Amino acid sequence: MKVFQLLLFTILFQNASCQDYGKLTYLEHLPEDLEEISGMESIEGSDLLYAVNDSGNEPVLYLYDQELGYYELTAPILKNNDWEDLSSYTNTVTGKTYLYIADLGNNKNKRRDLAIYEVDITDLEPKDQELVNIREISVFYSNQKDFPPKKKELFYDCEAFVRVEDYFYLFSKNRSSDFNGKTQVYRLKADGTSNNAQFLVEIEICNDSKDCLITSADVNSQGEIALLTSDKVFILSNYDEDFTNYDIERHDLNHYSQKESIIYKTDNILWISDEQTKKTGGNLYQLKL
Repeated sequence: MKVFQLLLFTILFQNASCQDYGKLTYLEHLPEDLEEISGMESIEGSDLLYAVNDSGNEPVLYLYDQELGYYELTAPILKNNDWEDLSSYTNTVTGKTYLYIADLGNNKNKRRDLAIYEVDITDLEPKDQELVNIREISVFYSNQKDFPPKKKELFYDCEAFVRVEDYFYLFSKNRSSDFNGKTQVYRLKADGTSNNAQFLVEIEICNDSKDCLITSADVNSQGEIALLTSDKVFILSNYDEDFTNYDIERHDLNHYSQKESIIYKTDNILWISDEQTKKTGGNLYQLKL
């Protein structure tokens, strides 16, 4: 068995080393159970990588350790309608750490059950089998009137969000028929006192619907927000609460795949993953800014 595993690792390593990943550094091939990975998160001081799959998969949170493998924590009280991203927040007053699961996938723009799930992971351990201490925050878009809207107004799919201080910021995956290269930004109170995601502004990303759709987001300790597409990363900085002012920086990856997840491992190192499509993808990459 050990000889077979060594041979398999050698083949996979040689195959990976022969591929061109552009500006990305290949780290490893993810476990088969994460081939439809749609969201990742890491917590400062922990080596664990938190991950979820998107629609069509079980409501499971994966705790992945690069050395030890992965653990599954089920959420039997939840349904994975379309889990698309993860974020986290540590309350410095109480010392509690929360993980947020964005059930915001909305391909047809007609869902009325959008939600963000808050999970208290302060004392969570890999040996646990189920997620407990879950709070549901319902989400409605302030400017959506029709379910679904007209094809040229399909602005209400979201695969990218972050928590910054007291607010969630949602970045839409623009599916409108006359794609204009922009993502809509929404703000939602994180304490659950409101479910109204307030429309703030449109941010121009790039104007090709094949590779300019926002699929994930993360924020570092400096408040910089990374937005991911299939072959680009955009960094938002110097923004105010209303996003009336902001700076945006573009990074071309020179590598195209179905990238669905991005996290900051440090303030200037990003980890990115893509879904497995046939014989490609399903990998974890690193990008140094």
